[in-house]
This record gives sequence, structure tokens and C-alpha cells, in this order.
Amino acid sequence: MRYLKWKLSELGESGTGPEADLNAIHRISVGGYVDSDGYRIGYVPDLDISGIDAKWDVTEVSEADALAFAQAIWADAEIDSDGTLTSQPM
Repeated sequence: MRYLKWKLSELGESGTGPEADLNAIHRISVGGYVDSDGYRIGYVPDLDISGIDAKWDVTEVSEADALAFAQAIWADAEIDSDGTLTSQPM
């Protein structure tokens, strides 16, 4: 699994994030976690992010970094055997 971290939007404007570009390359799964700076973790089995427009703040992170990101928001977050992040119960 490959993990990506990106800023959801620019200056809080809805729809100004890279999700459309990411989904055009490969349907990306997103975790239910967004930090206070507006960053989210998403994941795909495989993805070449070299084609992502440079205006977007998208970086690849390790599995450990993705887990640490989620656990900073919900301490019980885990990575399942399929590589996806568990979600906080509602």
C-alpha cells in the first residue's frame, strides 16, 4: 500500500484540493482523519504521483508516518492487514 498526505484545500476553499487529480490517476481511498492544519492521509495499492500538478501539496509518506498521523487524532487507530487505516467508531 502507498500512503499519501495532502492538504485538503487552499485557504479553506472547498473543492480546491488535489482529490480530483488523484482520483483521475487512480481511485484513492481516504482515511477519516484530517489534522488541524487541513492535511489528510489517503492510500492506494500503487500510484505514480509524478503526474500530480505541482500546485498541490501532495507527498508520499511511510506506513509508520501514516499511522502516527492517524494516532495523533485517534490514539486507537491501526493499520489493518489490507493496509487501510481503521476509523474511529461513530
